[in-house]
Amino acid sequence: MDGPVSRKSFLRLMLGLCLMAPLSLLLPVGKPARAAANAIGKVSKVKGTASLLRDGTQSILTGGEEMVAGDIVTTLAESRLRIALADGSQLNLGELTRVTVAQFDFSPETMSREAAFDLQSGLLQAITAKAAAGSSFVIRTSNTVAATRATEWIVEAKKAETSVFVLEGKVDVAESALGFRSLPSIDQDKAMLLSAGQFTTVGKISLGAGPKPADAARLEKLKAELALD
Repeated sequence: MDGPVSRKSFLRLMLGLCLMAPLSLLLPVGKPARAAANAIGKVSKVKGTASLLRDGTQSILTGGEEMVAGDIVTTLAESRLRIALADGSQLNLGELTRVTVAQFDFSPETMSREAAFDLQSGLLQAITAKAAAGSSFVIRTSNTVAATRATEWIVEAKKAETSVFVLEGKVDVAESALGFRSLPSIDQDKAMLLSAGQFTTVGKISLGAGPKPADAARLEKLKAELALD
């Protein structure tokens, strides 16, 4: 004889339905799709050992991994890494380098871009693709902000000293007491403009000294420390 279902029987019934449900309906989703949905580029090449820190989880990079804003990449001794960004720009990291993707917003339709990378230590080469007027591409260190729209340049961060070398195009460089907390932009009226073949160092050598011609031998040494081919 059928009668009202007791609370105990009801709970047993619900447990049975849960056990029969597809596993995909019970497991949380979202994180695995996050990288694909918000990818700003990918690791295109690795030499030696490099790691990725994302959401508190660290993993070893082998190449092909998608990158998202907030990722922190670190290279070990005698290691190199290349990141191909969605706008066509490229980042090359030398050994013992640590970089955070602070911001990367790019619209393929308008070619507008807002990008900021925090170089905590080490050697970083940026080959920056052209973008729409008003776009920005900034590299910040503990005491310097350097920005450009389209060029090739190298930034080296050593403790309280930052050196910026321009291989092609022009780069604005400004000393910043805020360091990584600086806005992802630069006040051009207060910045030093570096042209191809020039460099400056912020820290031990005053920024007020002005741009200096880059030493060819030093540039070749830096390029060798960034080479992946």
